[in-house]
Amino acid sequence: MYEVNWERLIKRFVDLVKIPSPSWDEGGVISYIIDVLEDLGIYYEKHKCNDSYNLLARLDGKDNMGLPILFVCHMDTVTPCENVKPIITATKISSDGTTILGADDKAAIASFLEALHFIKESKIPHGRIEFLFSCAEEVGLQGIKGFDLSLLDAKYAFVFDSDGEIGGITLKAPFHITMEVAIRGKSSHAGVEPEKGVSAIRVLAEIISRMPHGRIDEETTVNVGSISGGGATNIVAESAKFNLEARSINRSRLRSLESEIRDIIMDVSRGYRAKANIERRVDYSGFSIKENEGIVKIVNTAIEKIGLKPEYRTSGGGSDTNIINKAGIKAVNLSIGMKNAHTKKEYILIKNIQRGAMLVLSIIESVNKNPHSI
Repeated sequence: MYEVNWERLIKRFVDLVKIPSPSWDEGGVISYIIDVLEDLGIYYEKHKCNDSYNLLARLDGKDNMGLPILFVCHMDTVTPCENVKPIITATKISSDGTTILGADDKAAIASFLEALHFIKESKIPHGRIEFLFSCAEEVGLQGIKGFDLSLLDAKYAFVFDSDGEIGGITLKAPFHITMEVAIRGKSSHAGVEPEKGVSAIRVLAEIISRMPHGRIDEETTVNVGSISGGGATNIVAESAKFNLEARSINRSRLRSLESEIRDIIMDVSRGYRAKANIERRVDYSGFSIKENEGIVKIVNTAIEKIGLKPEYRTSGGGSDTNIINKAGIKAVNLSIGMKNAHTKKEYILIKNIQRGAMLVLSIIESVNKNPHSI
């Protein structure tokens, strides 16, 4: 179908996973990508983002071949990512069990670079295409949040950053908030006059015990992720705090849940005559793409063209896709084939690395043939 250089593609993937790239320290991967882009004569820009960079590459094309499109992946990985030793068999590439592999998201990087090679070598016609390689995605989508998305020409984006077999299309992802709750009680000597104290730890414990927690419904979750407070055992704890997150596909449901949690915090605190301070932030907005929208039709056509079946999914996690959609660029998150991501048992089937590159090319071809469908 596409005469992609499979040997080069797999070597590139293996080269990439061997380069350590924890969040905010993606320099080695950035240099690797730039070397490829310069060899191919492809225009690129480095955009400073805290201690790292986002990397944007552009291919100019014919104006009559559809609207500009964007492909997105991220360059950082979770840890441990030092001294990755990929184990390669005839069918898959895996971690040796001492580190992650880094297929999340280096399988996408390898696929993008091989697609660019194919486009240049085959001189296939295309419209304007942008490739955005983001930094610090794994630490709260900080890279894409620090990038000026108004610099992009594209109004439609294809993010390659979901697990599972190639063909998966994430159409829904949640709104996400975090809350830091600080409780202030009153200290006293725990052995001499405990009744004169107000234990912030006890207040905190009751709040958590009364809060909704875990899976609330099919679209909504809540989790208390950390707690701290107190000091010595002979002192009634004056202060304690905990951090929680809440997610939901349904924005109204999330607002209602947040209100419920706040009421519990304040009600319990008043009952103990303690004080509560709540610091809340929105980590990212959710998105919901309809199955009959043009961007989905393009992806469906592209997936079917490479002999696979589209599968619609809802995600409980966030990705660069959330931020891109919030900016007014219609985006879907596509599976890139990794399995057991964020663990030392991570692996990817070689056929999925190949299919990832083919899907990039197939999307470009689908847009070329249906320039007005999105």
